[in-house]
This record gives sequence, C-alpha cells and structure tokens, in this order.
Amino acid sequence: MSLVNDALKRAKDAQRKGSAPAPGPQFRPAEPAAPAAKGLNLMVPVAIGLVAIIGLILVLQNRQKTVAREVTPQPKPVTPVTEAPVAKPVEVAVPTPVPAAPVLTVAEKPAPAPTPVVSVPEPVLKLKAIFYSPGHSTAIINGKTVKAGDVYKGFRVAAITQTSATLVSATQTNVMTLEQD
Repeated sequence: MSLVNDALKRAKDAQRKGSAPAPGPQFRPAEPAAPAAKGLNLMVPVAIGLVAIIGLILVLQNRQKTVAREVTPQPKPVTPVTEAPVAKPVEVAVPTPVPAAPVLTVAEKPAPAPTPVVSVPEPVLKLKAIFYSPGHSTAIINGKTVKAGDVYKGFRVAAITQTSATLVSATQTNVMTLEQD
C-alpha cells in the first residue's frame, strides 16, 4: 500500500506546484440602474390639477349661460296719464228782464267733464325674416334678431315656425306671419 500512498502524495504535490487553482465562475460587472424619470413623478399631479381646473371653468361657463337664459321679468311700462281738457263754463248774456212781468229762469247744468281716456300705443311689430332650424330658429322683428325665449318690447317670443313667430305678453298673444311679396 505504500506504493499507492506514495503515488497519491506525488500527484498532490504536482498539482500544487504545477497549476494555479482553478478560477471561480466569472461574473459580469453590474450595470448601473437607469435613473428614474423625475418628470413622471411630477406629471401625474400636474395632469390631475389641469383636468380639475378645466372642469371648473366649463362648469362656471355653463352656469353663466343658464343665468343668461333665464327670462327676467320686464317691468310693466308706465302708462302716461293725460288730463282731458276741462270745459270752461260759457257765459251767456241774459237780457235784463222787464220789471213789469215776472220772468222764470231755468238754471242750466254745466256739461259733465269728459272722462279721460288713456290708451297705450301698441308697439308696431313687423316680422322681417325667419331662419328656421328645428330647435335653433331665429326671427328678425323690426331689425332685431330674436330666438325662442327672448323678450322684445314687452313680448316674450314663445315659438318660431317656418312661416310665423308667436309673441306673448301678459295680456295678449300676437302671431306674426311673413308677408308674401
């Protein structure tokens, strides 16, 4: 057995002297990590803020349009009160009676004063043109463009059709049609 042990010793010694130890596995150097996108972290809150501001602006504009569309009651026009001329009493020359005969005189009643008649001149409205589109029709009355819901000279525009426009006030309804030339 000593021959076997001697051979093993020599093999060990030859290995130690003749060859360097086997290198371990070669690792690739670590790659530096890509820097995080700094803008992306800030972009999300900025985008949410912009969407919120745009939404708020749209809501405010819609609210202003709604307020503008509401019909405000127009004050009733004040009717001018004119006084009727008062009739002046007419002096009548009565001849002096002859004293010989008694004369009976009849007292004349003054004529009653006429009651003043106040008339409000109605505005002269003339339908000039109609631009008809279902839901978006407009009409030109006395040179002013109106649409359904507008108020013009105390009248509210109730409806506009292809050939007529209906105006309504507190006391009357006026259906105006286009004149055929």
